[in-house]
Amino acid sequence: MSDVASDPVVRFQRKYYIILALLLTFVFPAIVPWYFWNEHLSVCWYTAAIFRYVVILHCTWLVNSVAHVWGVKPYDKNIRAAENKIVAVAALGEGWHNYHHVFPWDYKTAELGDYKMNVTTAFLDLMAKIGWAYDLKTVSAELINKRVKRTGDGSRVVDAPAEGDDDGHHHHHDDNIWGWGDKDMKTDDMELVEIHHQKLPKFVQ
Repeated sequence: MSDVASDPVVRFQRKYYIILALLLTFVFPAIVPWYFWNEHLSVCWYTAAIFRYVVILHCTWLVNSVAHVWGVKPYDKNIRAAENKIVAVAALGEGWHNYHHVFPWDYKTAELGDYKMNVTTAFLDLMAKIGWAYDLKTVSAELINKRVKRTGDGSRVVDAPAEGDDDGHHHHHDDNIWGWGDKDMKTDDMELVEIHHQKLPKFVQ
């Protein structure tokens, strides 16, 4: 995490966290409709600020409650985390929790072929396209199938990816890098890791 901690944007956010949190969570959401749309300030405060904040909190908490109780477990039936579509919609893609716990290093946190139920991945892919995110680790179809066969609950059919599946999710590009060196990964798993939007070495840039 040293690269993240040393990022200037992250350092700025950590330094001014309380001020930024208050401004972006409560002040701006209340002031904007009051100033631009001539809405009553108390209405703005209780709806755009307080109510919105409470709804977002509960959508976030659904991940640690509902997504650990109800849903299928296609990747590992032995853990509490489950795949839950309702949570995925409410939390913008964070409801695919069985997958996330089995493959915590996958930036997508899900095995999906599009962005319909995973807005977070769409955002990360957009950031990668403009160069603000890179070295995105994801799981190969082979590794997923191996894990599904070994510990899945049978809710997912094990098969090969469809031909021409190049929509940015089960990416099988020529620039994949194999053998990521995470200490918490098994050697055979490291051989099946894919990395997308790899950052060029400094001497190449």
